[in-house]
Parts: sequence; C-alpha cells; structure tokens
Amino acid sequence: MIVGSGGAISQTIVARFVVGEDLLESMTQVCKDEGIRNGIILTGFGSVSRAVASGADTDKFPPKKFYSIDRSEGIEILAISGVVADFHVHAHVSYCTKTDSFGGHLEAGNTIFSLAEVAIAEVEGFNLKRLRDDVTGQRLLQVVDSYEGLPDEGEGGSLHDVSSHIS
Repeated sequence: MIVGSGGAISQTIVARFVVGEDLLESMTQVCKDEGIRNGIILTGFGSVSRAVASGADTDKFPPKKFYSIDRSEGIEILAISGVVADFHVHAHVSYCTKTDSFGGHLEAGNTIFSLAEVAIAEVEGFNLKRLRDDVTGQRLLQVVDSYEGLPDEGEGGSLHDVSSHIS
C-alpha cells in the first residue's frame, strides 16, 4: 500500500551528535530546530555506550510480544533509517560489537559514545502523521489533509506500549 506519492525533497541536513547525547532526542530536536515536520532519515552511523531498541518477538499477527534490548558497552551503529512524520522520528537501527550484531526500533536512551552522524531529508508535498491502528495497536504512517483536530499522542511511539492498544 502506497501511503503517499508526489512529495519532493526540499532540503537535506547532516547532523553530528556528540558524547553523552541521547540519539533519538537529538534527532527529534534537530528536526524541530530545522523545521523538518516530514522527512526521511537517509542514513546514519556512529557509536553508543548504551543501546536501547525493541521489536516484535513473535510470528503471530498482530504481534503482542516484543523484545527489548538495553545494553551498555562500546557499540557501533551500522545503520539508521526511518521516517519523520509531524516531527515524530520513527527510526530503526542496526548495531554491532566485536562478536554480535543486533537491532530494532530505536528507543529513547541511546547514549552517544564518541559521535553519531545522521542525514535527514525534508519532504514537502503532503502531510504525514502516525495514527493508532485498531488491529495492530501501532501508530501507522498516513497522509492527512491537515493536522488540525488530529489526536496528539505526544512524542511516544515506542513498541513497549503497543500491546495495551490492541483490540
């Protein structure tokens, strides 16, 4: 299903985050500071001293069981990608250590180790919003005519709260 088409990239920013910053909070703040209400996270990489991610931990639909990763050690970020909808950053991340690779939905709490660099493109031409889906409990990406009158679900979007919204 195509959610939207016809949008155009209006600007691209490249940001560098430094030791101690929260990766998700920093990405969200850059989008707000630069006025990127709707965008695409083109690429990202770096390192964290704490990796926090989540994902579906079942093969049954809709998923009601989720894994949670919270590791503190020197961890490389191999890739970050995602979408910005109404300033809400929804990103996925791949990590590795010397012996392991893992990843999932980027959660708050990822602490930059030495640096992280991220490229984000602003998309114009349609309004993106994540709205709660009754079947999955997740906030799914949609194109809306206007943001006026739509529910404000805050900065949330973590998979940790999905099971409480499944019908």
